[in-house]
Amino acid sequence: MASKLPAVRLNTIGQIEEHGYALRLDCPSCARGADVDLPALLRQLGRDFTLPELRRHAACPHCGGAVTLTMRLEAAGTRPDGHPMAIRLKPRR
Repeated sequence: MASKLPAVRLNTIGQIEEHGYALRLDCPSCARGADVDLPALLRQLGRDFTLPELRRHAACPHCGGAVTLTMRLEAAGTRPDGHPMAIRLKPRR
């Protein structure tokens, strides 16, 4: 029987990169989506920027709609079709 790996809790964009994950944004409104340019996002927001904060403030750069975030292991296979998506942050209120 294979041993279980300990669960990893990913709360920040720095932890996503550190553990070898890719981040993808998808827009249900206009059906567009792409992998995020994680190095650029880290430079822009910093390693400690949280995923809940990103989820609250991210918007589709094409239509301005709310986006969904998904993660996958970078080594798990090829990237989905599409170009890296730039994240547009909604103004904080």
